[in-house]
Amino acid sequence: MKNSFYRVFGGFFLMILGLLNPAFSMDSAQSKNDLANSGFFDQPTWFKSSFLDLSEDVDEANEANKQVVLYFHQDGCPYCKKLLDDNFSDPEIIKKMTTGFDLIELNMWGDKALVSTEGEELSEKEFAQKMKVMFTPTLIILDRSGKPQFRMNGYYAPDKFSAVLDYVREQKTTPSISFNDFYRKREQKNKGLTIPDAPLHTESFIIKNKNLADVFKQSNKPMLILFEQSQCQECNELHGDVFRRLPVYKQLQQFTIVQVNINSPSILITPEGNTMTEQEFARSLGIQYTPSMVFYGTQANNKTIVFRSEAYLKGFHIQALFDYVLTQAYLNEPEFQRFVQRRADELKKQGKEVNLWE
Repeated sequence: MKNSFYRVFGGFFLMILGLLNPAFSMDSAQSKNDLANSGFFDQPTWFKSSFLDLSEDVDEANEANKQVVLYFHQDGCPYCKKLLDDNFSDPEIIKKMTTGFDLIELNMWGDKALVSTEGEELSEKEFAQKMKVMFTPTLIILDRSGKPQFRMNGYYAPDKFSAVLDYVREQKTTPSISFNDFYRKREQKNKGLTIPDAPLHTESFIIKNKNLADVFKQSNKPMLILFEQSQCQECNELHGDVFRRLPVYKQLQQFTIVQVNINSPSILITPEGNTMTEQEFARSLGIQYTPSMVFYGTQANNKTIVFRSEAYLKGFHIQALFDYVLTQAYLNEPEFQRFVQRRADELKKQGKEVNLWE
């Protein structure tokens, strides 16, 4: 609470200084506006004002029959801006958020002090690292005991985001159903029809062999498993746009790529040699978003997942993701966002335009 007092007092002091000295406030605002891809986006007024003692936040949420949502963001994040512009301006989502949840925003590179639900004193960036935040926005919904109940690693479109809120609140009555099954049933009910499990996108670079252990053994490239499903708008965009771009297509040639339908009862053999359905394999890895990408290293005798992406990504970030794995940058840089920033800086030095939302 002592640190919270100083944060509040310091903010109050700066506000007074700005009022007494207009030049001070104008210069501060100007410095924010001058930043490329500025991340100083207006936050909704219904965000919780927190002293960042998360145990206290959980207790307060419980008293109000709500749940805490931790929202990790960063400056210049176009996906965070989309979350604010599209999701957090939707009346239905606003109603669900304000009646059922307390949202606490955290800067994944921030220095503000917080106390975790385990009583550990950390900075925002230390806490983000501990929570393994790799993408922004990342939203972690806590249960009544303060433990993570559901995690969105990246941007979810408004319909899926709204479905997550319903799914989390209904967990006590449907604890065994996966979010994907919940969402599919919801779509069927809303649209009054059955969603057919149509064939997935076909690509020349996708290997059809469902013995993934055998595919892995015969490959000297990193392995990429695409987890997808039919009737997936984000999958359509990935195949119809991003994969059609020449730089991305060239990167794809450097992977051994297989595809898994997260709803399919077809049998496969996992890279670890286990026999199960494609649906069971996806569930065993906790896949809840499509398209998700799971990357394995190149060592045939070391069947280890080196990275996974479960977020909506545009072309620039897909290229960065592939570079991150292909160059094995993850061995020396465990934080993907730092790699992305360095890559963007290097491209700018080369005189190339960097568009994070291309």
